[in-house]
This record gives sequence, structure tokens and C-alpha cells, in this order.
Amino acid sequence: MQETAVVDLLNQFRFPDYSEKPPKIERWLKQPGSFKAADAAVYQGSGIHAFALGDAASDYQEGLRFFAEWNGFLASYPDWLLRICSAADIERARKARKIGVMLTMQDSTHFRGPDDVDTFFSLGQRISQLTYNFNNRIGSGFLEQRDGGLSVYGLSIMRRMEQVGMGVDVSHCGDQTTLDALEAASKPVIFTHATCRALIPNHLRAKTDEAIRKMAKTGGVMGVSLIRFMVRDR
Repeated sequence: MQETAVVDLLNQFRFPDYSEKPPKIERWLKQPGSFKAADAAVYQGSGIHAFALGDAASDYQEGLRFFAEWNGFLASYPDWLLRICSAADIERARKARKIGVMLTMQDSTHFRGPDDVDTFFSLGQRISQLTYNFNNRIGSGFLEQRDGGLSVYGLSIMRRMEQVGMGVDVSHCGDQTTLDALEAASKPVIFTHATCRALIPNHLRAKTDEAIRKMAKTGGVMGVSLIRFMVRDR
């Protein structure tokens, strides 16, 4: 672990602590100079070289605000922070002892159409989860009563993601939507944070053996979530 690059495929960077007024993450993103050397040292000493964010935007405008805030934050502290735009950047972050941050989303609702994929890629987005917990225009999340699978619109979004080089994440997708995306894939599909249903049979966020095998055949990877409810039944 000390000799290789370590990536956390889903990390909120810092959850808002509302006992702080305002929460520290809000200050970091909005108040210049509020991110201090002591704050950076926590991440530098974590053993993690790149953090993929875990937020989501409800629409296009909110997505633009999210990327504006994070790009501004990363640009403000170049001695400590590095935006991850390629695999080579992860190794750069490790060697320079910088904190790598990959701009990612846990939903794709901010894409109004395929052209928006290009827009957000240009703003630094490198992974997008097709759906969160419920239905969107792309497909079904794992909490939906009926999984309608990947839509025609969803396929167009996925194709554009593959074209520009944005990672397709199906961690929260329902079973059929997951399988449809894997079947349609021409490039690696990833489970940034998931677990195995054969081990946790009562958890729908866990992926079936069929899905895991199909994901592996695309060349993708699976990040195993260590949240308690995802590694044990009770």
C-alpha cells in the first residue's frame, strides 16, 4: 500500500458537520484561504492519493455550481491539491505528495442530453453514476419497485460518456439497468462502491455474481464499500 497509488472511489471529502457554523466543507469551498496546512495534512497522511467525490446535482444549473465551486477550491491550493483528469495524474499526486481529487457524480440527472456530457467533461468530470436510488431518464435505481432497464436516452448518454472518456458507474443502478449497461458497454464499466449479494443476500445495493462477472469482462473494477450495512446483514 505504501508503494502504490491508492484511490478511494467514493468519498465525500468531508461530510458537513452542522455543529460547525458553517460546516467546514462549506467554508473550504466558499471562503478563500480557509483550507489550512493542518487540514491538508489530514488527507496527506491518510494513505489515499486520490479521492473521488460522492455528491450529485438535481439539475444542470446545480451541476454547474458544483463544478465551479470545486474547480475554484482546487485551483486555490495548488501546493496541496491536484485535480485528477487522467490515470497519470494519480501517480503525479502520489509522487508530489499532493491530494488528488477526482470530480465525480453519483447521478447523471444534470445531463440534459449527450452534449452536456462534453460540457461537464471539459469542467473536469471523470465518472458519472447513471442513476442514484430511483428512476431518472437514463434508467432505474435499486430502490425502484420496477426496474425498467437502460432507456434509449440512457444509452445515448452512456455512448457519449464512452466517447469522451468519462467512466460509466452503475453502483446504485437496479439489476436490469446494471445488466443492460454492461451488455451495451464498449469500454470498462465500474462499480465504484458496491458489495456482493452472494455474501449479503438481503441487500439490493449488492451486485449479483452475474453482474460482477459481466463487469469484469468489460475491463472494469469494483470498489468494495465498507459501510456496515453493506458488509453484514445486521
